Amino acid sequence: MQRRALFVLTALFCGSFFLTGCGGGNPVPPKKGDGGHEHSHSHAEHGPHGGQVMALGDEEYHAEFVLDDKSGKVTVYLLDKDIKKNPAAASAQEVIVIKEKSGDETITHELAAVDRTTGDMPTAQQFELVKRELHGPIKTELATIEVTIAGKPFTQKIAFGGHGHDH
Repeated sequence: MQRRALFVLTALFCGSFFLTGCGGGNPVPPKKGDGGHEHSHSHAEHGPHGGQVMALGDEEYHAEFVLDDKSGKVTVYLLDKDIKKNPAAASAQEVIVIKEKSGDETITHELAAVDRTTGDMPTAQQFELVKRELHGPIKTELATIEVTIAGKPFTQKIAFGGHGHDH
């Protein structure tokens, strides 16, 4: 009877070891996507403010769009490559621009900086505008964003489905 109990315990231990693997709990390293850049985040996740996220450039930074249907407010947060709040992902601009295409016309919207830092080179990571009419072009990806972060300008189509690029 003791042999049988010992056999069952050994089988359970080996089976659980086999199923869980022998990795010591180390995190999975970032994977290279088909686009050739590393990923340490999921493209399906929302940003830290609950909004839709798109990559800027080759995922050097990200823009998170939060649309408040009740107030009509459009808020854009600038985030780092890992979709985290990070002062390095701030812009020295007082406004960022979203341009929507309406037929043959291009309509420019300026989102003002919120909570700019103080000092010689003030920056901001949050930009806002109350304009419910801008929700449609953003949601349907018929607009572009223009922002400069760390001296590098980004102008690109707003796209959430592919996180701003193809893989």
